[in-house]
Amino acid sequence: MKKIKLILLLVLGLILAGCAKSNIEVFRFVNHEIEITVGEEAILELIYGEYDEDSVVLYEFEDKEGVISLDGNVVTGLKVGEVTIRATIDQVKYDEVIVRVVQEQISSMKINAESNYFPEEGSIQLSVSVLPDYLPTDVDWSIENPGNIAEIDDEGLLTINDASNPAKIIVVAKSKYDKTITCKKAFYVKYPPTEKVEIKIEDNKTQVKSGETIQYIIEVSPLSNIENIKVESSKPDILSVEAENQLIAQAVQKTEIVVITCTTWDGEKASVRVSIVK
Repeated sequence: MKKIKLILLLVLGLILAGCAKSNIEVFRFVNHEIEITVGEEAILELIYGEYDEDSVVLYEFEDKEGVISLDGNVVTGLKVGEVTIRATIDQVKYDEVIVRVVQEQISSMKINAESNYFPEEGSIQLSVSVLPDYLPTDVDWSIENPGNIAEIDDEGLLTINDASNPAKIIVVAKSKYDKTITCKKAFYVKYPPTEKVEIKIEDNKTQVKSGETIQYIIEVSPLSNIENIKVESSKPDILSVEAENQLIAQAVQKTEIVVITCTTWDGEKASVRVSIVK
């Protein structure tokens, strides 16, 4: 019996000794990686373990590029980059955290203008707005197809030099802050943009016989855009487009489907299908 008690005491002693050895002092960062955006702040949180939270902690880091600033345990992102910060306590225990500074992205951007229609030569000041609205709005301006018609300066002043002919120009704004963001806006010279265009066959006729002549009708809004409309046939050798809004069907050996398309000066399209039967 005494032997059993002795063995039990020995086992208990070993267990207690093991517990004592496992009670290691802990000092570490709560997170070993932190990601913040430029201008954002973060608190470097520590687990002190056996140390008093009033103990002096020394923070050290090497940052030649000026990626962050550190005030006590508050880190602020200054520019895109990555810095490793070491926290030391009792001049012995230390731990490290990686602070990664990223740039907050623009979710949307648009070009603002009082009008996108120039009936004559002139200038208009453009601007951009972004979301989130506290991010920078500086952009590089350009025009996709300026020719001699239009120009835009670095400040977004759009000038139309020639309004004698109808034209559609595309202004492009590319964010200087977020190079992945670009937006575009169309501007119209001489004629306003087409709001609606439709082409149909007189009497709603969709089937014609060989040799038959039919009339097509174009409706467009605004009405001034009826000028310079181009009408084309997908099979001109079967259904040809003639003067006075006429379509003439040629002889066919089998039923043919032809698409008649009209295109306005600013690129808006409408179409109608016609069957030519033998």
